[in-house]
Amino acid sequence: MHFSSKPLLSEVDVTVVIPTQSLQQTAQRFAQRHPACGERIYRNTLAVGVVDQYLRLLGFETDVTQGDSWNPVLQVVNDVADLYVPGYGRIECRVVEAEATKCYVPADVSCDRVAYIVMGLDLEADEPEAALLGFVGEVTDEWILLEELRSLSELPQHLSGDV
Repeated sequence: MHFSSKPLLSEVDVTVVIPTQSLQQTAQRFAQRHPACGERIYRNTLAVGVVDQYLRLLGFETDVTQGDSWNPVLQVVNDVADLYVPGYGRIECRVVEAEATKCYVPADVSCDRVAYIVMGLDLEADEPEAALLGFVGEVTDEWILLEELRSLSELPQHLSGDV
C-alpha cells in the first residue's frame, strides 16, 4: 500500500518511522498464522506497535502483550488493535486508507477504550512510516469522522483526565 494522498498527509499530527526489523517481523509472523485474515492482522499489529512506540516516547508505560490484538485466537475472531496502557486502560489503534474521510470502528471495540488513535500507513516508503492523524476519546457509532479528530498533543491530558 502506498500512502500518496496529499489531503490526508497534510492533516498528519505526528509521523512515526516503523522499526523494520522488529515490528514488521512480528506483524508478519502474526499474519502468517491466519492467512485468511492476514492482511488485517498485519495492519492491526503495525498500528499497535506504532502507538506503543509513540506513547513510550511520551514517557507512558505500555504492555502490548496484555491487549487482545496480541492474542492469537482473538486476532482471528475480532478486528482488534488495542494497546494496554497500565493505569489508564486500552487504546484502540485504527488504520485508514489514504483517501479516507472516516475510520471504521468495529462494535466489539467501541465501548471499553480510553482513546481511539487513527493513522495511515506508508509501507512502501524507503523507511516505512505511520502518519498519526489524531484521536478521539470515545465513539458513539461505528465511524469516526477524520475531521473530528483531536490533536495528539492533547492525548496526555485526555488520558490523565484533565480534559
